[in-house]
Amino acid sequence: MHFTYEAMNSDGLVLTDRVEAGSSSEAADALRGKGLTVLRLGPAGGSAAVPAQAALKAGSGRAKPADLVLFTRQLKMLLEAGSSLVPALEAIEQQTNKASFAAIVQRIREDVEQGGTLSEAFQERPNIFKPVFCSMVSAGEATASLPQTFDRLNELSARQQQTRKAIIGALLYPCILSVLVLGVAGVVLGFVVPRFVGLFESLNTPLPAVTQVLFAMSHYAGEYWPIGTGLLVATVAGIVAVMKVDRLRREFDNLLLKMPGIGHVARRLTFARVLRIWAAMLRCHVPLLEAIQHSKTAVTNAAFLALIKDVEETVSAGGSIGRALGQSNLVEPVVASAIHTGEENGRLTESVEFVSGWMDDDNAQVVAGLARVAEPALLAIMGLFVGLVAMSLFIPLFDLAMAGG
Repeated sequence: MHFTYEAMNSDGLVLTDRVEAGSSSEAADALRGKGLTVLRLGPAGGSAAVPAQAALKAGSGRAKPADLVLFTRQLKMLLEAGSSLVPALEAIEQQTNKASFAAIVQRIREDVEQGGTLSEAFQERPNIFKPVFCSMVSAGEATASLPQTFDRLNELSARQQQTRKAIIGALLYPCILSVLVLGVAGVVLGFVVPRFVGLFESLNTPLPAVTQVLFAMSHYAGEYWPIGTGLLVATVAGIVAVMKVDRLRREFDNLLLKMPGIGHVARRLTFARVLRIWAAMLRCHVPLLEAIQHSKTAVTNAAFLALIKDVEETVSAGGSIGRALGQSNLVEPVVASAIHTGEENGRLTESVEFVSGWMDDDNAQVVAGLARVAEPALLAIMGLFVGLVAMSLFIPLFDLAMAGG
């Protein structure tokens, strides 16, 4: 197979030529063996090779969750099929359609070819591969179980993406309905009602109280909408500012967890994410204390960060993780009891894995149930508003028609 390259020699001259090799990695090794610094390298007659500077930049960029899911799935499949690590990475690099992620895989492959471990290559890109990911791969390398590790990583990534999609999907329709309700209210108050105001003023007819209230709402909405918009923007900006102050953020997180309905769902979703990480890491033979420490990176809620810290201190002191969870009001007693039972029976990994799966399935049903309740409620609100508007506008017309008759 022929490859075209652009390389710099020891005198600083840039050379462009072809080289024959079995793979791009062999071609790069051959060029480096000649004392050349590779700038570009790609199949002859194919698409333009990725410049080394661009590859370096892309190799330290970011990746979407879907990219990581596909990456772990491909690597799992290739390793389970018996492929060595470098050829597997090279195959993924060539098969990836996304140039930026292909460059990331290329840099990882080059690091491994130069004698580094896969986990070290991941650790050098913390904005792409989180500590949980790196720790699981490191444990897989230490136990010679990389195929099983990537099987777990693929399952973990896919489960997280599935949960995210389920929540977004469940909330999408209520959000659309909310925007529709606000849009209908804005159109009615801003354009429809003012025309009736002029009509009734020209007729000089007495108006019932409900119609006067509607006209007043329309007047204030048209007169003061810039102030309302400014208050909305200020509120959003204030929330963002609060989230950047640790003490205020803790208060906001505690308030969120105490809110009726929403707080219960938020607690379950957050703790399910923590358990999912624990289960995946324990299955990959990561020590329990290390799994607990790394799970902090998946949580932003201050109350849960404090809980994980308490659990970490308890386990460090030789205590029971189940009892530590049972002392917190953030964890349901049945969940803490199940984990404690598995811990006592020497089946902590199995119990955490079972509970995390059960909570994921149950949370999906809870979120979907809340969405089903919100949909008719929003439709009812919109129908009630439109009905009140119609009644407020038509009652004076009916009175006027009857008086004229």
